Amino acid sequence: MDTKSRSEWGSLMLSVIAIGIAVVSIVLCSPHIIDMIESGWERSTRAIAYFSRIIRGGAA
Repeated sequence: MDTKSRSEWGSLMLSVIAIGIAVVSIVLCSPHIIDMIESGWERSTRAIAYFSRIIRGGAA
């Protein structure tokens, strides 16, 4: 015995709404995410340069 919990139209509309909310969230958060990536990249390159100077025996 098969039962349907929702109609296909309702399921489709809920999916479209969920996708829309996800897209809006990504658009609103993208500047913050880009800033985090940029600052993380800068810190990583500084740390690598620092440790490479230590390994080579230079002044840190």
